[in-house]
This record gives sequence, C-alpha cells and structure tokens, in this order.
Amino acid sequence: MECRARVVKKTLPWSYMGTNLFRDRNLFVLYVLAAGANIFNFAGHGGWAVSGKVAFAELITGSLESTLGIIMPVETALGLVRFVGWIDLTIAAVMVLALIGVWKGRGSLARLARSRTMVLLFVWAVFWGLATAFSRVTAHDFETIYLLDFIERGGNFFGATIGLYLTLILRRIRGST
Repeated sequence: MECRARVVKKTLPWSYMGTNLFRDRNLFVLYVLAAGANIFNFAGHGGWAVSGKVAFAELITGSLESTLGIIMPVETALGLVRFVGWIDLTIAAVMVLALIGVWKGRGSLARLARSRTMVLLFVWAVFWGLATAFSRVTAHDFETIYLLDFIERGGNFFGATIGLYLTLILRRIRGST
C-alpha cells in the first residue's frame, strides 16, 4: 500500500503577481511597501492640509519669519496649506494608479508606473519630504531640539527615495527587455 501525501499549495497575495512589471516577487513586495508608505504619507498629510490644519500654517509662517524675516498672516498661510493639500492628494492618487500599473504589468497604468512622470513625482516627494521635515526646525528658529522632529520624519523622505530607486529599476528593466 502506497501512501501519497497531497500537497496543498497556499495562495498568497503575491502569487497573483505573475504579470507584474518587476517579474520578481521581492522587488514587487518592496515596491508595494514603498508605494503604500508614500500613498499614506501624501494622503494623510494632504487630508490634514485640506481640512485646514493650523499647525501646518504655523510651520509656514514660522519658517518664513525665522529664515527670511517675512511675516505672513496665519489665515493667508492656511489658504496655501489647503492648496498644497489638494496637490498632495493628487500625488497620492497618481501613486495608487502607478501601483496598479506595476501589479497589472501592462497597459497605460504600467506605462505610467515606469514613466519619467513618476521619476519626477518621486524626486518631488524626496524634496518635499526633506523640506517639510526641515520646516519643523526652521519654524522654531533653528532650536537644536527640533532636529529630533526632522529625524523623526526620515521615513517620509527615505520612503520616497525607495520609490524613486524602484521606479528607476523599472525603467532600466523596460530598456533591457
């Protein structure tokens, strides 16, 4: 009597990734994690900004005053904050579309995912992450303790840097196929 063990293959979320742009599970998972971090970052900050978070306006007014000597009313800064919030929400939406493109592996969203537009978007995200993190220092007249606020927000710009790096890999893969 021969006994054969039946192997049950578990279906994991990334088992459906046969057609993703990376063709590599590890890079795909890394892209999903980086995209998620960036999408949540921009959607969260954008949502707060659109709702008129006064603390964001105070970062602008404090930074302008301590670095350039320009005094801006908080109400004026709130208008700017809301405008930037809509831009952040738009960036988050474009990043969602690029993530879908990487996952599907073909079509217009895949072209978006490896486009120059996404490279520029991630370059902007790195810059914006650094600028907004450093605004915590400049808004408080460069007090040393606020460097901790900058350090704490390292994930914002390092997450964007990872997204940029993976997008550049996608562009290189396209060129080699």
